[in-house]
Amino acid sequence: MTIAEKVTLLDMLKEGRSYAAAARHFGVNESTVRYIKKDEANIRKTAAITFSRSVKRVVTARNKTIVRMEGALAIWIADCRKKNIALDTNTIRTKALSLYENFAAKEPQDDDGDHAEEDEDDVLDEPQAGTSTDSQPQKQRFSASKGWFAKFQKCFGLKSVSLHGEAASADTTAAKTYANETFKNIITEGGYKPEQVFNMDETGLFWKRMPSRTFQFKERRPKPLAFKAFKDRVTLVMCGNAAGFLLKPGHYLQIEKTLAL
Repeated sequence: MTIAEKVTLLDMLKEGRSYAAAARHFGVNESTVRYIKKDEANIRKTAAITFSRSVKRVVTARNKTIVRMEGALAIWIADCRKKNIALDTNTIRTKALSLYENFAAKEPQDDDGDHAEEDEDDVLDEPQAGTSTDSQPQKQRFSASKGWFAKFQKCFGLKSVSLHGEAASADTTAAKTYANETFKNIITEGGYKPEQVFNMDETGLFWKRMPSRTFQFKERRPKPLAFKAFKDRVTLVMCGNAAGFLLKPGHYLQIEKTLAL
């Protein structure tokens, strides 16, 4: 008996058929059926391996335009590091999309490949899943998603390094306690409405600031050349109430010399 027939026989026994009925169905002795039942674990294990090997595997080629784009992008990143140009995630993704569009415009015939190694968010208008009998995959458009960037970063050994600055810390526990307990008690005791509760804070806009981190290849051991961050900034005041109404942002004006009264 074949492995498939033995599995069918075991399934019949599992459904409640008797040994004699299974033996008559396959035209074998009842002792043979009992021997197969005794060796059920090994038979099912062998069947699982055999059936998995018989499954057809469909392999599709990557989009050639994306492969060319990634190679050009890696060269561009290396050139930017030589020139000490800071790069962040959005800058690299924007450049990747620009390079892809340039390559696709020059070689549109290579833009029909399947994105076999991309994340599901890397393409727009993704087609429905097909079968192995599909002749040609539908055309997809590259979007330089975060999933693609994570795989590009892992493939080319790209890592993020700090150029300057130090992360600041805050007492988040005390802030939560004030917001959830103290502040609520103040609102309740005063009987304030949401329109009467305002929150104002100031923030600095560093209009000359460069990215504080950049990307470089792992094999490049020398530490990236750091630079002094520009401190040119303006101070803005943001204010709004609990009802969701936002006031127009204010601007602090710095007076070099105060006039005597």
